[in-house]
Amino acid sequence: MKKIIVTLSLLSIIALGIIGCEDYTDLTAPELNLGSADFTRFVSIGNSLTMGEQSSSVFESAQMYSFGNIIANQVGATYAQATFSEPGTAGRLEIASLNPFTTYVNPGQGNPTNLTYPASYNNLGVKGAFLYDVLNARNATTCYTNNLPPPYSPFNTPNPLFNAVLRGFGTQLELAMAQQPTLVTLWIGNNDILAFATRGGLFPPTDPAVFQTQYTQVLTALNSTGAQIIIGGMPNALLTPYFTTVGPGVGQAISGIPGAQGLVYQTTGAPGIAIASATDLINKNVLITLSGSAAASLIGDQTGKYYTDNGIPVPPGVNIAFPFGLTPENPFPNGLVLDPNEIAAYSALRAGYNQIISGLATSFNYSVINWENLFTQLASSGGLAVNGITYSATYVTGNFFSLDGIHPTSQGYGIIANEFIKAINNKYGASIPLVDVSTIPGSLVFKGDVSMGKYGIPIIPYGSLDNVLF
Repeated sequence: MKKIIVTLSLLSIIALGIIGCEDYTDLTAPELNLGSADFTRFVSIGNSLTMGEQSSSVFESAQMYSFGNIIANQVGATYAQATFSEPGTAGRLEIASLNPFTTYVNPGQGNPTNLTYPASYNNLGVKGAFLYDVLNARNATTCYTNNLPPPYSPFNTPNPLFNAVLRGFGTQLELAMAQQPTLVTLWIGNNDILAFATRGGLFPPTDPAVFQTQYTQVLTALNSTGAQIIIGGMPNALLTPYFTTVGPGVGQAISGIPGAQGLVYQTTGAPGIAIASATDLINKNVLITLSGSAAASLIGDQTGKYYTDNGIPVPPGVNIAFPFGLTPENPFPNGLVLDPNEIAAYSALRAGYNQIISGLATSFNYSVINWENLFTQLASSGGLAVNGITYSATYVTGNFFSLDGIHPTSQGYGIIANEFIKAINNKYGASIPLVDVSTIPGSLVFKGDVSMGKYGIPIIPYGSLDNVLF
């Protein structure tokens, strides 16, 4: 099937939702009332979620709908960003086929379009930023992900987006403080545990004691500016399509293979091999990442062997003698699986991070956005109805998440922006109108029915999501 050219600038209008009767009274405020909220110098600190990443890339037509820019438009505030021309930063996922649903990586790459902006950007979000980076990263080589110690040094990756956003002027924190901000959104720390999860537990999470020290330093410095600060907590990434799409399909596939006890996969600790039953996979007690969709297509195949943690197959046609993913001799790779122990570790770390953030916010008298209700509703069977459209955590057709399964679509960012607006309204006695997300155009614009294939597993090329975070 010919590749379908897809514009990934706005949210999916696949399965265009259910037009229903809703109360729009909170969306039609007759006039803007900022209360005591001060947007004179509005600054955002964060990572890809702040930068406006979609479908594993950052590009201007999507960045228009970064949550900070949406908020700025609602209140008439100045808000400069480090924007990128089409097709954006390297690795943008696009759609090749609807049936079966297949993606490909756009081979092109855009360029920064706003490098000569004469001041620091209001949006200081950097894709791939860790909490450490807010305090320390000044360029591509001084960021956290390029300075990992052994045994994690194989993951070392310079991040050129720090060059594009910071432009040699300082760290995110220094540039924020130099602007003498009056209101700051701070949403950072997600990557400190998300990288652990997306890489199957192989990437080191930030120690909670270190996290607390670094977060305290950031808030202490920002507090000295007198700025109003709204903090984003740590959402449950394990409810996103990146972690929930492939596993249930693999469980269904294994159920149909005679004699298969389950998925045999590599583990980090002894004995090095474990088995996930079909029920474990269907019930999401064991998770397979979206990066594992290519490997999932080879389960039971004797001409496919993934012999590294990241999953590099042997050349086509080489007979392995042991069916892939069904025997200890040819197991599913560790880096594509979150086993029960790793799921528990992620959950404990996230809870600890959120407790640290909540405690610090209380001590500084700042508001924290708790994402539990939003993400739980998205993951529920009924989804979340907003402005007549139903959103869910279902891959692609759920409308909220883009093709990488982690970052929101444009309308998804509109919903995120509304959560920040609600927090600002509540904290500062404002009545900033919420955004009608149905007026934000769709990100994945195409016609036709979508079929994920027999087991509901999309076809995503090997390696195309390796750098979804950095």
